[in-house]
Amino acid sequence: MAVDWGRRVLTVLMGVPTALWLLSSSVGMLLLTTTVCCLTLVEYTNTISPQIVAQPMAANLKQPHRVLLISTGAVLCVGAWSGDKLLYDTLSFGATLAIITIHIATTTKMNQTAMLQLLLDLFALIYIVNGFSHAILLRYSSKKYGYGLQILGLCCAWVCDTGALIAGTFMGHVKLAPLVSPGKTLLGAIAGVVSSVAMALAIFFLSSHYSAVLPWTYDILPSAHVAPLIHQVMLGAVLGILCIVGDLVESFVKRVAGVKDSGVFFPGHGGLLDRMDSFLFIAPYLYFHSQYFVPAL
Repeated sequence: MAVDWGRRVLTVLMGVPTALWLLSSSVGMLLLTTTVCCLTLVEYTNTISPQIVAQPMAANLKQPHRVLLISTGAVLCVGAWSGDKLLYDTLSFGATLAIITIHIATTTKMNQTAMLQLLLDLFALIYIVNGFSHAILLRYSSKKYGYGLQILGLCCAWVCDTGALIAGTFMGHVKLAPLVSPGKTLLGAIAGVVSSVAMALAIFFLSSHYSAVLPWTYDILPSAHVAPLIHQVMLGAVLGILCIVGDLVESFVKRVAGVKDSGVFFPGHGGLLDRMDSFLFIAPYLYFHSQYFVPAL
């Protein structure tokens, strides 16, 4: 199927500046991330529940558990916004326990459908809610560079997706994972990782050398003595690989559910989950990377 490049470019030109503007403030970041997380969970439940849990009791399970899952996502995003990792971990444990307990308490028949619905909700908690929550925690992972790390993660995810799409569309022949995503190619994945490395190098370079000319880069990322060149290259490569993995996980979900896109929120791109899947593994990694691998941040 042909790629609608015009709608894709228009969506990026409108969406990226808006997202960067909202991320520049703490409240804007909370509103943006929480809204996107909840809408992504709506897409997920719409996509996966009817097709996979296709049994009579599914209709009884769907709505209350859907509300519970989306509410849990909002609560955990707010908990992450506090910047208190202990509070977030406590809420996360409590949310997991609540979802399991409520599923068991409201189940009328102990069968595979009930277990499957519970596992699908826990998967969403780990994959979607955990990713968005850590995108917020990332802001507070560094006293000075939290915003810059968010920008770094988002930009690497976006260019990795774009690089993989372009290379895979025009030059890719060897399939990366044909059963999971027939359209993804090995060359596309390599191009995506290379694009991520290039973006990481570009952002570090701009932050280190042109902060006076480009005010938005001022002090958003550490200088070269904290993050030397080899570190920048390796970080960009790891983020690119995680981007590909995140994309494959979402492709697996859609493949099992029998749908092409998770939604139609972004013209030319599909749904929110289609657009944010690559970032959901990047955000947690960047958080722990800044905490344990680069303590100078």
